[in-house]
Amino acid sequence: MIAQALYTALASDVTLTGLLATYEAAPAIFTTDPAPADAVLPYIVAASIPVDMAFDTKTTLGRTIWRDIRIYAEALGSVVLIDQIAERVRALLHRQTLTVAGYDWVLSDCAGPISADVDLVYGRIITVKITLDKL
Repeated sequence: MIAQALYTALASDVTLTGLLATYEAAPAIFTTDPAPADAVLPYIVAASIPVDMAFDTKTTLGRTIWRDIRIYAEALGSVVLIDQIAERVRALLHRQTLTVAGYDWVLSDCAGPISADVDLVYGRIITVKITLDKL
């Protein structure tokens, strides 16, 4: 449910998808971890959930979920592309409402991007905090 909401928010943006590779005729945005072994950079992995906790009040049930959105691109000597992708992801998700089945109010806040570079690959992580109220 949350994976689908994130995928839809990211994959429906032509600016973002124009910066990414494709995988099986779709934008290279993966909601499973790890990305497929034959995926080509640049791509996004939106699968890690470091926090999932209750967000209940006296009258409602809810959840707060933090999800790491990891972005990877080839380290070709310039970080322009990876930073463009990261900033676009942040713009699409920060302080935005998402449609999640079974919830009537959803709001997301972003932290980052932070660097997550490894050998020959630039990486950025944006952590999205998603607050949901149950229907």
